[in-house]
Amino acid sequence: MKKILFTCFLALLCLVGSEFTCWSQVVDSPPGNGLVDASSLHPGREEYSTPAQKGEENYTLIYGEIINPDSLGPLSLKITPYYISPRTTFLQEELLLDPINGEFYDGVVNPRTRKFDTRISLSDRPGYLSLFLGNRPLLEDYLVLPGDSIKLKLDLSKNAIIFAGKNQDFYEAQFALKRLDQRREFDSPRQLIIPETSSLLTRPGSREKIDYFRGKFGAELLILKPGKESLHYLIAQADQAEDILKPKLEILDFYQPKLSPKNWDLLRAEVYGNFYYSILSTFRKFHYPYVENKFSAKDRERYRQRLTELLTRVGNLEFDSQSKLISAAFLDLELERLILNALWKNRSFLELVQENHSGELADRLQAAYLSNYLASHTGQEEILLNYLSKTESSPWKDRIENLKRATIPGEPIEDAQLISMSGDTLNVSDLPNQPTLVYFYFSTCAHSASYFKNYLFPLYQELEAEGIKLIAISVDEDSDLWKERIFKYSDPSIPNFNLRGLSKERWKELYEITSFPRVMLLDRDSRILSFDIKPLGETQKELLQEFRKKFNDELSTKTNTSL
Repeated sequence: MKKILFTCFLALLCLVGSEFTCWSQVVDSPPGNGLVDASSLHPGREEYSTPAQKGEENYTLIYGEIINPDSLGPLSLKITPYYISPRTTFLQEELLLDPINGEFYDGVVNPRTRKFDTRISLSDRPGYLSLFLGNRPLLEDYLVLPGDSIKLKLDLSKNAIIFAGKNQDFYEAQFALKRLDQRREFDSPRQLIIPETSSLLTRPGSREKIDYFRGKFGAELLILKPGKESLHYLIAQADQAEDILKPKLEILDFYQPKLSPKNWDLLRAEVYGNFYYSILSTFRKFHYPYVENKFSAKDRERYRQRLTELLTRVGNLEFDSQSKLISAAFLDLELERLILNALWKNRSFLELVQENHSGELADRLQAAYLSNYLASHTGQEEILLNYLSKTESSPWKDRIENLKRATIPGEPIEDAQLISMSGDTLNVSDLPNQPTLVYFYFSTCAHSASYFKNYLFPLYQELEAEGIKLIAISVDEDSDLWKERIFKYSDPSIPNFNLRGLSKERWKELYEITSFPRVMLLDRDSRILSFDIKPLGETQKELLQEFRKKFNDELSTKTNTSL
């Protein structure tokens, strides 16, 4: 209902209307239609926008009104213009929103309502958007159209999220589909795959509790034995795909007349992709090792045949070529399908991509594969160079180039601004001209504390006299927390610095820092010799021996330069 203002003769103003988100080892070969422009037929329902000139950015305008009774944190947006992998932040952008009070004259009359507006930059195709209140996702991984204008109502006091704007049905359809996912997850039995000898089942009273709650209205636990029983249940889910997906397909049918053909097909790719990806990834990560190592040759062949039929069925799903270049769910699904084929055929993943796909789609799959699984390979430099030679289009080639820069040592470390304990600033380029271990951590990570005390600091104490220096760099945004916990996560006898803000985000993206601790080794000229020394050894003795063996040249000359 539109907001309508009436000015009354008695100088009274009245307002009518509504207020306003163990895999098996992979090696390479892996371990373990034409487009129809129907916009003229559907006024108000736009296809993907195209820049007026090459290189011009597509801005999407977002206006929102929020009622938040709890004030649980800042409001922020995360924009992913190109989905590649959940492991990477490549080309992602985060925006901090600053809602302000509305005014009577702009139509925001509820005093609890705050409003915000911003523009986000996309490419010439849809990307993904998430909206967070602190760490709490309000909208998670919504496809958003370039050049669109979106209105949002977020009434957290009533748990209401409403979309408006010229493509409101595209967003309402996604909201409905995501709600069905949540309903299915809530209404399905909680699966537990454990052997009958597990202590969870054999401890006194466990069986009685399971029997008592079985069949009652509410939550239910489904216990499956690992092996044939759990695998049969998984395959049965795939065989019932049309029945399981029927409610979501009915949503798509309802919204189809309201959406452009491209947008409808994109949501369809998300529906099928998410469902089949879940099944194939569950099989590869949890069932494949069991099948290969525990099943008889006859049973292995029988189940492989059933899964091969499923892969064929999945491979025959047809989607618009643009949907394949945009949909995160389709990309994840196609990765799983090709990886399983590569495993069974003992083939290279890259070879299978080149056989099954071409052009930008092949490039996208190659960049996604490396983003997910490069760290699991040996011979990473050779693999990266091989993939680069087969990848031509941006941003996928750019992504692999970034991986190369974060994987193959030898380049000088990127400069950044560090903050000392006294609050002074220091550039990385000001580090001493001697071999330096650079330890990255954050002050609530138990793994960081353990690794520093049990491995890294003892290593440094052994090598200090041979010219090795150690500095600690916290990535905490809270400087007080960092300083308070120096004794637990580092040591006051070594230089301690803090890296935060834009410098931290730049380094995290550039060097693929997605987990902590990370310990780089720099040479005398601040070139990166190792992106992480942790893989060198699992014991103090082994770490020291392997470090000396690999970096013997760096230990041969002492330097007395100090910070």
